[in-house]
Amino acid sequence: MNTFSQRLLTLIFVASLCLLSVTNLQPVRADNLSGKLVVDVESWMIDKYNMKELAARFMKDHPNVEVEVITHEGLGASYQNIFLEWAQTKASTADLYFGGLISQLSPVIIDNALLPWDEIMTGDLAPDKWIKGFLSYSEVPGAKDGEKYLTLPGLGETINFQYNTKLFESAGLKAPTSYDELYTAACKLAAMKVNDKSLLGFEGEYNLNFAPDTWMAAVTAEEGTYLTADGKPNWDSAAGKRWIEFQKKIVDNKCGGTSVLTDNNGARNALKAGQAAIINASNSRLSEGSVALCAEKDTFPCKSGETIQAFDYFGGKGTLAFSHQIYIPRVAKNINAARAFAKEQLLSSYAQTWSAMHYGKMPTIWANYDALPKNVNFDHVRNELKGDTQGQWVYRDGQLLRQLYVDNLQSYLSGKITLDEMISKLKDGTDKADLTVPKG
Repeated sequence: MNTFSQRLLTLIFVASLCLLSVTNLQPVRADNLSGKLVVDVESWMIDKYNMKELAARFMKDHPNVEVEVITHEGLGASYQNIFLEWAQTKASTADLYFGGLISQLSPVIIDNALLPWDEIMTGDLAPDKWIKGFLSYSEVPGAKDGEKYLTLPGLGETINFQYNTKLFESAGLKAPTSYDELYTAACKLAAMKVNDKSLLGFEGEYNLNFAPDTWMAAVTAEEGTYLTADGKPNWDSAAGKRWIEFQKKIVDNKCGGTSVLTDNNGARNALKAGQAAIINASNSRLSEGSVALCAEKDTFPCKSGETIQAFDYFGGKGTLAFSHQIYIPRVAKNINAARAFAKEQLLSSYAQTWSAMHYGKMPTIWANYDALPKNVNFDHVRNELKGDTQGQWVYRDGQLLRQLYVDNLQSYLSGKITLDEMISKLKDGTDKADLTVPKG
């Protein structure tokens, strides 16, 4: 064999070895994640954040990881039970949690039970890449100097009014610009019928899901903040009293319903069915309602136009913006996989845009928001987020205060107490509550 042939065979042999080594590589990331990853989400997020698909995508990218998605209820005592498990057993059923307001998570933030996210807040996830209104709500100092971001905003929401444009047009109405105009519109619409059923002019949010947030939103819009100088809820706010009185006027004069007292999603369902003309909740109802009422099914945006659109609380001084948080307990077992799942899946463009288009849960990162299709409602929320925003209260007893407000609002709406009595009870309850806020 001549020299040239020997060299050729050598090159072929080396190339074969290289090809063999490439084909034997597993499609795993450099961290070579493995083991079981348990992700615990609020139960409604399974469908609204496409969790099953995200788990499948992660396991495809990381064949040595098994992802199990479990759920917890979002409005009751489930958080206290979760936190009690961590404290008593020094372990956690789940590695990664998704869901929960800062007011629900404040106790474990204050008690330093969560891991900070500092190490992933670089590059595409650097602080300036996030939507400020959502990240500032989530930005709380850690126990150590320089630590922060103990929770991350996984999906964002704003509070505004959602109304059926087709019903408004048929009634000769335009989007209201004051409570007087809103009341007049609601009562006119309530006199109409749809499918031989009386129309609900204004179906309010009077339960734990959104009632406290609508009060915060109303006061923020008129006064710029719902807090006093010492950081307490401003129950004496003139804007807040106007909002509370407006709701009672609607109920007393039968210009709206109270379905949410027995059905947590009553207002949303009535809007989607075309039986409620106006509701006031999260901006997510815009997408949900428009998708449900679109003449061309399975299209987004709706080719015939968005039936459900928004108008803001009155005053122009700010919007209530909040988010549902992503967090890892210090006692989690598979911390590396948990961080990777949050970064690669929960915060991905796919996940955040999918949720926004189907259910109106908004991206928390600007690049993901910019990837959304052109849509009048997305533009509306973008303008809200570019303006002044305020988040929900973040006290250790934040959840207790939410329940306190709802209980007294419902008593006032039913005529059991006066407005002055309601305000007095709110003040007394607030004075007894633990108003410690997360400071590390």
